[in-house]
Amino acid sequence: MSKCLFLILLVSSFVRAEAEFRVSGFGTIGVVTTDSDDFGYRADFSKTGGVFENDIDFAEGSNLGLQFDIIASDEIDFVVQAVYRDQKKLDLDSAINLAFVRYAPNPNWSFRIGRTAYDLFLLTEYRDIGYAYTWAHIPSEIYGIIPHRYLDGADVTFSKPIGDITFAAKLFYGENEFPLTAYGSSSAGLFRLDNTIGLALDFHSMNWEVAINRTRLKFDSQVSEPLVEALVQMDALVPNFSAIWPNSMEFARDIEVDNRDGIYTSISGQYRFDSVTVISELSKISSESLGVPGVESGYLSGIYHYNAHNFFTSLAFSDSEEFKLEGINLAALEQVPFGLEAYEGAELLLNYFTINQKTFSLGWRWDFDPNMSFKLQLDHTRIDKGGSTFWQPPTKDYTTLKRTGHVNALFANVSFLY
Repeated sequence: MSKCLFLILLVSSFVRAEAEFRVSGFGTIGVVTTDSDDFGYRADFSKTGGVFENDIDFAEGSNLGLQFDIIASDEIDFVVQAVYRDQKKLDLDSAINLAFVRYAPNPNWSFRIGRTAYDLFLLTEYRDIGYAYTWAHIPSEIYGIIPHRYLDGADVTFSKPIGDITFAAKLFYGENEFPLTAYGSSSAGLFRLDNTIGLALDFHSMNWEVAINRTRLKFDSQVSEPLVEALVQMDALVPNFSAIWPNSMEFARDIEVDNRDGIYTSISGQYRFDSVTVISELSKISSESLGVPGVESGYLSGIYHYNAHNFFTSLAFSDSEEFKLEGINLAALEQVPFGLEAYEGAELLLNYFTINQKTFSLGWRWDFDPNMSFKLQLDHTRIDKGGSTFWQPPTKDYTTLKRTGHVNALFANVSFLY
């Protein structure tokens, strides 16, 4: 992050004196409540808190952003954006969402270097700007599992009108890290993504838009190392360990997360009728590691527009790949020092990223001011097949976690621009 800011300060020192300076911002003041004692709502995987029955929570649905723009010339501008969203650790690095220099030599080409918005899925570039989308919150089934907001690197965008259609292609490269937590932990460890390279294609006209996003990256995380090392030592020191835990070494290789590839893909589109907008997105996460299981997610939303009011309904889903530990002799494993701990650790890793659920939503947005909107949304979520780790449990005891159930959550907020 310090390199990005240094670059901006260095280049800005050559900016002409008459450069234009702008200050703007955005924010959301929101409240969330649920009806569940078993599943605590949180905005994404970086959040350590949870909203349970009878809780009235402002932290999960509120944020405040401030943006500085320096228009140096017709070709060069600088952008710095900071966001407070109740970070567990608030410092300069976690607060800065954007910090880049942009060079646009003509209307068709744009080059950026620094900290840029992460164009991973359809809404990841502006997920914190609540005023920019109709719903009270973006679909958790896709975006809750990915808390990463930015990319430290560079991108190039080419755009060109083709008849009534505008085509845009962005190629980006960089790295980033963001905190992840689950199972009620009060701490969040950093999960790093290296060698991230992606392509975003967009086709849009007055009435419709289609976007395709494809990203390949390499995980940089030691989260699976203790388990892998424990299995290797048990295999070397415990006689006939392969009979107690069949294929343990193969499992140890497959559960490894560090230096493994991941691929994120999204296809989305929307169509605007006279008074109705239909928007949908399908996404897929795949990886080389069992520690980051494949997830297929999507949503379909219809929005009815009436003057300053928007009434919407949505159906969202996520379906994670499931891997079961089978053929293990638990009675014999219990006699092995730290054997059961290794088994529980394996189950923790295998279930960490699973968010198997379906959510039906109803809501209303009222634009009562040109720069302000009020939103009200009710979600009914059904959680099945053990996919509950997006939700916070009432206890930190992993063995007592409830894996299936349903939750009703009510969201109310005011989003604004300034």
